[in-house]
Amino acid sequence: MAKSTKLGIDFGITNTDVVISKNSELEFKSFDSKGASVNFLKEIIDSCVSEVDNLSKIGVTGGKHLDLPSSYEQIKIDHFNEIDAIVKGAISLFNPEENSFMVISLGSGSACAIKNNNEIFHSGGTGLGGGTIKGLCSLIIKEDSHEIINSLSAKGEKEKVDLLLKDVVSGPIGNLPETASAVNFGKSEFSDCSKEDLAAGIISMVGQTILKTAITSAYFYEIKKVYVIGRTQKYTLMREILEDGFKLAEIEVAFHEKSEYAICMGTI
Repeated sequence: MAKSTKLGIDFGITNTDVVISKNSELEFKSFDSKGASVNFLKEIIDSCVSEVDNLSKIGVTGGKHLDLPSSYEQIKIDHFNEIDAIVKGAISLFNPEENSFMVISLGSGSACAIKNNNEIFHSGGTGLGGGTIKGLCSLIIKEDSHEIINSLSAKGEKEKVDLLLKDVVSGPIGNLPETASAVNFGKSEFSDCSKEDLAAGIISMVGQTILKTAITSAYFYEIKKVYVIGRTQKYTLMREILEDGFKLAEIEVAFHEKSEYAICMGTI
């Protein structure tokens, strides 16, 4: 009997995401990350596959995946460069029509990858991402749950923590509205700020930095279409920041409900 199952694994800093491909049907699972070790790989396989003998391939990428061997119980392990997996996974997820586009991977940190015809390369990024949001929210408002942070930030007002353009220059600059942030967390007094306002301010700061980084790369490489993957864009406020910012920059942006699994999809 032909082996019918493939596993694609992305070893992230916080989450390890897995796609199980069986007879062209896809199933997805996530695990708390424990590092790229043979023991953790065995745990993943045991949880995802009923019989190891059915496995035809294991694809891996992400943190320290090169620490893993080239095979597991005589099953080949294919190692993928993460930038290649980001782009390949986005292609599987979005089926883009463009020859040139950018993929923004929003995980614990953020990375921009570009496909320009047949060339794939890393075009920049920032250390700010979901890990920053979780860390700062834990430090400042004593919350580290994605669901709670998302709910709080959706009700908050970043204007309570940020200085806006209208506060410092009395109006807009270029095509930026007067309500754009001039200084993140620029208010000198935060005693009137609620947890909701602080959560909104944190996500706004991270989102604006990601947006500016991505737009700079997009302008430099003349990119007109951006695909967003990763868990961090699932914060409601983050998605609004990206949607509004790319629209202002006249760059088309696309999201997908399964975006957190794009990178592991890029390994099968």
